[in-house]
Order: sequence, then C-alpha cells, then structure tokens
Amino acid sequence: MTEKEYFDSRLSSNDNEENFDLKALLGKYLKSWKLFLVFLVIFIGLAALALLFINSSYEVSSKILLKNETSNIDASGNNLVSNNPFSNSERVNNEIEVLTSVQLMRSVLDSLSLQCKFIAPGSFPETELYGSELPFKVIVDTIYPSAYDTAIKIKVEGKDSFSISEEFEGSSSEAGSMSSAYGYNRYNYGYKIEKPYGTFQIVSNEKSSVKETEFLVEFRDIDEMAHDYVKKALSVYVINKDASVINILLEEQNPEKGEDIINTLVEIYGIKAYQKKNAIALNNVKFIDERLNALSVELSEVEKNVAQFKTENELANVEFDANSFSEQEIDYSRKLTEAEIELKVLSAIDRNLRKGDNGSTLNSLSVSSPNLIYLIDNYNRLQIERKSLQRTVPENNPRMIDIRDQLEQLKGNILGSLSTSRQSLRSTIGSIRSRSNQFAAKKQRIPSMQRQLLEISREQGIKENLFLYLLQKREEAALMVGVRQDNFDVIDKAITDFESKAPSKKLFMLISLLLGLAVPVGIIHLKDGLNTKVTGKKDIVKRTKVHIIGEIGHNSTGKNIIDKGEESRGLAQDFRMMRMNLGFHLPKKKMQTLLVSSVQKGEGKTFFSSNIGVALASSSSKVVILELDKHNPELLGALGVSKPEYGISNYLAAGTNAINISDLLVPVSGNANLFAIGLGSEKVDGLESFNSVQMAQLMEQLRNDFDYIVIDSAPIGTMADTLALSKFSDSCVFIVRENYTGLEDLAVIEDARVNKKFKNPMVVFNDVANKK
Repeated sequence: MTEKEYFDSRLSSNDNEENFDLKALLGKYLKSWKLFLVFLVIFIGLAALALLFINSSYEVSSKILLKNETSNIDASGNNLVSNNPFSNSERVNNEIEVLTSVQLMRSVLDSLSLQCKFIAPGSFPETELYGSELPFKVIVDTIYPSAYDTAIKIKVEGKDSFSISEEFEGSSSEAGSMSSAYGYNRYNYGYKIEKPYGTFQIVSNEKSSVKETEFLVEFRDIDEMAHDYVKKALSVYVINKDASVINILLEEQNPEKGEDIINTLVEIYGIKAYQKKNAIALNNVKFIDERLNALSVELSEVEKNVAQFKTENELANVEFDANSFSEQEIDYSRKLTEAEIELKVLSAIDRNLRKGDNGSTLNSLSVSSPNLIYLIDNYNRLQIERKSLQRTVPENNPRMIDIRDQLEQLKGNILGSLSTSRQSLRSTIGSIRSRSNQFAAKKQRIPSMQRQLLEISREQGIKENLFLYLLQKREEAALMVGVRQDNFDVIDKAITDFESKAPSKKLFMLISLLLGLAVPVGIIHLKDGLNTKVTGKKDIVKRTKVHIIGEIGHNSTGKNIIDKGEESRGLAQDFRMMRMNLGFHLPKKKMQTLLVSSVQKGEGKTFFSSNIGVALASSSSKVVILELDKHNPELLGALGVSKPEYGISNYLAAGTNAINISDLLVPVSGNANLFAIGLGSEKVDGLESFNSVQMAQLMEQLRNDFDYIVIDSAPIGTMADTLALSKFSDSCVFIVRENYTGLEDLAVIEDARVNKKFKNPMVVFNDVANKK
C-alpha cells in the first residue's frame, strides 16, 4: 500500500467512525486491567467467605395419591358415604389447603419437639444439629414465652446423666441472680425437668454415635416456626391436573430433619382425616341407637297385641287367602307405613333443628329426597368442622363466623325442604289411604277377625324389617369407627435430593466472577458517561462533521519542536501524515495559508503550528509562521528563536513604507526554508488591525514570497480576533486535545462549520495517549 492509499483509507475511516469498534472497547478494558483484577479478587473473596457462613439447603419431597371418597362400599353394595358433591379438582385443592395449613405444621413441629435448636458450642459457622447428631432427645411438655430469651447448655456427664446451665438475656444483675438460682444442675435421663421457662424431659438417643459432650440449646416460638415453614419452605402442588397425585416439597438445611417433617406431616394429616370421619360415624351410631330403642318399644307393643288378639279369639294358625285385593292392600299399606315413617323422621329432624341445639348433627336415614340428603350431609360436615375448630380457635375467628353463617343458611334451607317434603308426604299418605279404603270396601266378605289380625301382623313385619335394617346400618357404622381407612396412599416417602443443594458453589463462584467483571465495566462506562472531556475520536465524529485530518500522539520528550533527523519517530510521522493530508484535502486548489486555532487555551495550537511548519519546510517548501495570538504569544519561544526588534504589530502601526517585510522575518535554526514573524512590541487591536489595508498587503506579499503561511491565532472560544484572520486563510485547522477539550467546545467548532465562519475547517486530534 502506497502512502497516498494509506492516507485515503484514513480519510474514509472517519465516515465510519460511528460503527461499533470492538477493538477500541477491548483496548479500553485492557487499559484498566488493574481495576478488573482488584474487583475479581474482592468478589471471589467475598463469595468464598459467604460460602463459609451460608448454610446449604436441600429439597426434600414426597408424593401421595388421594383416593376417591365414594369407594367405601359395604358387603351389600351400598355406599357407606354419600357421593362427594365437589369435583375431583376441587377436592384436591381442598386437601392442598389442609396440608399447607399453619395449624397442621404446628402439630408436626410439636410432635417432633422442634421448639429446641441444638448447636455445637464454638462451631464456626453456626450449624444446627439434629437427630443422630445428638446423644439425647428433648421432649417438650410446656414452653413459656420467657424461654425464647433463654439459652441452656447441656453437658453429657455419662451414660445415664447430664448437667444443665442457663444463660438469660437481659441486664447483668438479672442474669446473675437467675444464674445463681438456676446454675449447673445434674439430672438423669428421663427426669421431668421443671424450670420457670418451661417443662421438658431429656432422654438418651441410642442411635447417636457422636463424641461431643457439650451442646447449646435455644428455644423457639413454635407458632412463628410453623408460619415460616408454611410460607417460606413448604410447597404442595399437583403434579398433573388430570390426576390426584400431590407432591410435597420442603427446603431444609438438614436432610434428616426435612424427611422427618414431611413424613410426620403426612402421618398427622392422615390421623386428622381419620378423626374427622370417625366423628361422623360416631354420630350415626348414636342416632341409630336412639331409633333402635324407640323401635324396640314399638315392636314389643305390637307383639303383645298379636298375642292378646290370638288369645281372645282363640286363633292358633290363620291362613289368609292371598287374592289380588289383599296383595294390593298390602302394597298400599306398606307404602303408607314407609311414608308415615319418613314423615316421623322428617318431624324428628324438624324438632331437632327448632330446639336450637347447634352442636348436634342430623340423620339422613330413611329420607328419600336427594336434595334434603345433600343439605343434611353438608350441615353435618360443617358441624363437625366447627367442633374441630372450637378446640383451637376463638369464636370470633373469621372461619368460625363463616361456618356459623353457612349453618344458619343450611338450617333455613333444610327447614324449607322439610316443609315441602312433609307436605308432599301428607298428600301421598292421603292418596294411599284413599286407595286403600277402596280396596277395603271390596273386602267386606273377609271376616273382620282376619282383617284385624292381618293389620296387626303387617305392622309387626314392617317394624321388624325396619329394626333389622337399622341393626345392619349400626354394625356398618361401628365398623367404620373401629377400622382406619386413609383417604390417600403414600407413593413415595420423604427423600432428599442432594443434587438440589443451595447455594450451588459453582453458581455462587460464577456469579461472583460475573460481578467482578461487570462492576469494573459499569465503572468504566459510568466514568465515560460522566466525562465532560473529549476522550477519543468517536466523540469528535458524533458532535461535529468537520473532517479529522490527523492525530498527534502524546509528546513524552518534553521538546516543543521536532528536531531534524527524528523523521522516523512517531510524532514526526504524525506531522508528515498531516502534511500529506493537507495536500489531499483540497486537491483542486493549493492550500497555501493555514489558520491554526482552538476553542480554548492550552490545546496545542503553538505546538502544532511550529511542528507543521517544520514538516512543510522539510519538503523543500518555503514556509513562514505568523505569531498572531496577541494574548499569549509563545510561537517564537517554541521555535527556539530570540525575539526580534520588529514584529507584525510594529509593521501595522508604522505603515508599509517604514518597515520592510524582510525586517520582520526571523530564520529558524536547523531549517533554511522555515521562517517566523513575531507579534512585535506594539499593542494590537485585533479586529481593527487585522482588517486593515496594511494587513492585507502583508498577507499578499507573504503569499508571493512563501509556499506556505501558517498563522498561529488566538482561541475562537473567547477571542474574536481569529474571525478577522479567516479571510486571509485557505483553511482553518482546529486543535482538539484529548482529555482536555470539553465536549461542549465541539459545538463551537460545529457552529463555525455550519455558519461558514472559516474556510475549509479541519480538526487535528492532539495529545492522543497510546497512539499506535
């Protein structure tokens, strides 16, 4: 690639500067490698330290299958339990709510005596001990709130005894007094220990093989623990919406403890469900016993009437002629009796409801109305649930209030249904009697004796059948009381998934590694976002459309001008490239006069002017550099020449005839083609002097005598002098210094381009760090 082709590629790259530069971004990150290293060490160290303090937790799970409640059928093929009015999905959701109840979890924690937390003294980090990790078990009888501020230390003294010392939270005087009263005490295993904060027993754990002899015990609020387990650790859900399989999941730090909690949860859940069904069966047995006693009395009276009737009428064996009329009469009589019995049962239910005994259940036997049976079953279920809740919750509990409201509503519905059913039965009884009377009138030929005996025997048979039926139902209900039949099957007992260990060490370290990389990246970009200085060429491209003709690297030599013979070095190559760029920028017109300016002081105007002059003069071109920054004239000092007697200000003040241009020229040592003209000793009004005829004549004469004219002018951000010089220039070069020029200063350059204040504006990016 030739030098011109290389220069063309550099020019075209300015148009694509806004594209994402991965190389520049990586370079920015590599430049801050120490920052990345520091944060990686910090975050990885914090992660390693956190893993020492954070206790790992595991997922413990179990599966149960809910059975269909309508599957309980007796030997005769009848359902012992009425059909469940709820759908399968509703029932599964109800059971999930029961399994996730705080009250059930409290029963589990109380059963396992988890009010006590055991810790090995001096362990770091603090780890809870459980089960086989302890040489003893604590069976809690009663715990008072003061126990939550108490920590006891248990020391194993031998196979049969141990000692206890207490530590109480509070003031030192209180702690000292209580410690003196309840200091070290020695007990035997199994002894009932009574303390002001509670009553408990400590028994030996034969399954333990630990060698530690001292353990710290802390008491915890079991109600708060149950609430935390249900809300934070326990998860119960349906695996498949089309199945009745429930998965129970618990997050626990100790796998053995987690398995015990889930297994006990399932066990107590089954016990409570059995107790609920048992209560219903006991109520049924009680009601049947009452009906059997009443029927027994009635049946005895009927049998006495039969015996008395036969004795009075001397009847030992009477055969009835079973004709069609008798069969019809018997059928209607049977229906009449069944209707009357059902009417009595409905009347008994009505009386029970109107007595106001809100704690008793109702019997739905002998009731034919499906709607009434459904209402009575719901009423009984709510009564049982109410009794169960009364043991644990107050009457003003929202659930108790809701149950009472439902009971009152069901009571009204049952009474309404009873009224309708009784009215319907009375109508049916009237119809049956009417039909029975019709057949009775047709049987006038049958002796009244036979008819009377038949009626008595018929009543006896009906009552005997009803008595046998109730006896059968009583035995079936008694069997339900004595036999436990769970409404679920355990598919999988509690098992720990050790792969689910949390937090994962690999994931924890990966997150710390990502944070160690992300934080420095964020700091770097935040710093860029808060930066108000130009940090790269991309900032110039984004804020102005003025072409960048080149970059100047950082001057680490401390010299103001490049010495001859240093052309091969970086700075010399930068100015050599810009010399080429100036020729290619306006190829159709020779660029003779170059106006050098900047937005503010200190951006390197004089450094650029002197060195671009050296670069132009090195190509055998005759170059003159004008020092026209009246507020900060530093050009001659930068070129290393002494201040002459006359300068431009003297020339403009005296007129063109008094001082010759040759009197103004100062040769620069080391380069025969390079000259400089100083500002002079006279005061100059830039706007007036630079717009004068003498200035125009001076510039015209310099154009004729030199190949290039470089004007080192004042900053355009604060001075208006440079605007007056723009008419003498072919191009204006604005110096932008890295990490010095403000981003807002670029708007001044863009404004100069848009409003065409200068001819052919260009930008030179100065003091670029790490330029290659």
